[in-house]
Amino acid sequence: MKVIPEVYCAYSPEKRELLGKYVSPKSECSYFKKIPMELYREVTRLLPMKHRRIVFKAKSKAVRKELAETFAIYYSRPFLLSLGRPGAGMVTGGGPVYFGKS
Repeated sequence: MKVIPEVYCAYSPEKRELLGKYVSPKSECSYFKKIPMELYREVTRLLPMKHRRIVFKAKSKAVRKELAETFAIYYSRPFLLSLGRPGAGMVTGGGPVYFGKS
């Protein structure tokens, strides 16, 4: 049986709302997508760095950071991510949200 780590980020309601706007659908490999470049510094400081990959986009194509309009965040290892404390403030409300591939 494979154990999937759980990560709880005890963010304020404002930070959870900000990140919640950009959560990718479960059918996608990315964790967050279509994040405006204006939020790059703030968002990348909030999310776990380990095994993180950032893809910069402009008109739905991958580009260099300098040319990007938005970015997406991917993780190479699956984990459960909660933007609040255990039992409160989950991204979708029902419990920890599973991101990544099983």
